[in-house]
Amino acid sequence: MVVPYDLSEEGGVKKHAMQLAATLRSLGDEVDVIGPSRRSVGLEHVFTFGGVVNVPSNGSANHIGLFSRPDRVRAFVRERAYDVLHVHEPLVPALPYYAVWSAGDAARVATFHAFTENQSALGHAVRVATSAISLGMFDRGIAVSSAAAQLARSTFSRPLAIIPNGIDLGAYHPTPAREALGEPVRLLFVGHWRDPRKGLPYLLDACAALSGPWSLDVVGDGGTVAKREHPNIRYHGAIGSEARLRELYAGCDVFVAPSTGMESFGIVLLEAMATGRAIVCSDIAGYRAVCGAAAVLVPPSNSRALAQAIDALTPGARAQLVAAGRARVKQFDWAALVGDVRAQYLAAITSRHGEVASRKHVAQRTRSRHTR
Repeated sequence: MVVPYDLSEEGGVKKHAMQLAATLRSLGDEVDVIGPSRRSVGLEHVFTFGGVVNVPSNGSANHIGLFSRPDRVRAFVRERAYDVLHVHEPLVPALPYYAVWSAGDAARVATFHAFTENQSALGHAVRVATSAISLGMFDRGIAVSSAAAQLARSTFSRPLAIIPNGIDLGAYHPTPAREALGEPVRLLFVGHWRDPRKGLPYLLDACAALSGPWSLDVVGDGGTVAKREHPNIRYHGAIGSEARLRELYAGCDVFVAPSTGMESFGIVLLEAMATGRAIVCSDIAGYRAVCGAAAVLVPPSNSRALAQAIDALTPGARAQLVAAGRARVKQFDWAALVGDVRAQYLAAITSRHGEVASRKHVAQRTRSRHTR
C-alpha cells in the first residue's frame, strides 16, 4: 500500500491506509505500507523514504515525496514481489510513480481521495498531463465518495468502484452526553488549521457570536498561522495518539467541521459519530455523503449560520443527532468494508493474470483463516 503524503504526519489518507492495512492483516493478508517521511515512524510493516517537500495544492499543505530516490523505491518494491500494489492518490508525485513503474507482475489498484468543487482549466490540464504518467498502468480504481469519483472519472477510464473511508469501530466506546443546561457548551475542532479550507476562522468568529458560554478545543497543526488567543480556546497541536484523540472527542458536546470546500469525505465526522457526539458541519458534498441526517448542515464560510446552529442544539437535539450517528457509522466499519476492497484486489489480479490466479488467492486466504 503506497501513501504519497508524509507518514510522520497525521492525515486522512494516512489514517485510511493504516487502518485498512491493519484490517487486512487481521484477516490473514500480508500488507506493507510505504511512503515518504521527514522523521522515523517506528511502526511495524511501515517503510519510509526521504525527499519530502511541501507542495501547496487544493487549499492545503502537501508534504510529499517529490525528491524520494527512485532507485531505492524500485529496489524495495522489486525485492518484495507483491501480488497487489495499492496506490492512494496516484496522481501525487513522485514516489507513487516510482512504485507503480517498479511493480513488475503485481496487479495495480488506485484509490482516489481528492475532490474540488471548481476545478480550473489549468487544474484539469495538470491532472490530464499527470494521469498520462501512470494511470494507464492501473487495473482497477476506487473512489472514497461520489464526489471523489466525479473528479477521478475526468482522467481515469478503468473500472472505478466507490468504497468509502472506514473506521475501526471497535476502538470507540461512546460515553453518555451531558444533559445539564446552563453550562458552557464544549466544542471540538480537528484538522490541520494551517490549511484555509479547514475553515477554523469561521468557527472562531462563530464562537464569539454564541449567546451562551462556550469552550473550544482545537486539534491540528497550525503551521505558521497566528493563533487567535482567547481564554476559552485550547490549542493542542497535532495529536498522533488515537487514544488521546478519542478522549477529546468524548469530552466535547458538539464536534464542528467548518470546512469551506474541497473535501471528498470527512474521517473526523466518522470519529465523532463513533464516539457518540453531535455534529455541526458545512453543507458540502463530501460531508453530506458521510453524515446524512446525523449532523446539522450549515452553509460553508458563514459564521453567523454556524453560531445559530450551535446555539439551537439543546441536549435533546444533540441526543437525536447522536442516535442517528451511531446507527449510520456502522456502515463505515472497516470490518464491513474490507471485503469490498479485497474484491477489487481480486478483480485486478483477474484482469492482469486471469481467473486461475484470482482463485488461487481466494484459496490461500481460506487456508490462512483455517490455520489461525
